[in-house]
Amino acid sequence: MIDISSLPLLSKLILAAGFMVGIISFIIFLRYPIMLILMKYNPKYREYIKRSIASKKINKFEGAYGKK
Repeated sequence: MIDISSLPLLSKLILAAGFMVGIISFIIFLRYPIMLILMKYNPKYREYIKRSIASKKINKFEGAYGKK
């Protein structure tokens, strides 16, 4: 086991940055399964996702036809 308090400052920063990158990539990788789980257990979240998808589709069609 590494004693973190005995490491130099630069090594601590590199270690913290590595953990941050790992956690962020884990969250990005599991984004859709987390959304599906939330949609299953929370009806309000399900309605929010439906509204946001519908608004994105409307914006996509407006952008395609030059309307803003």
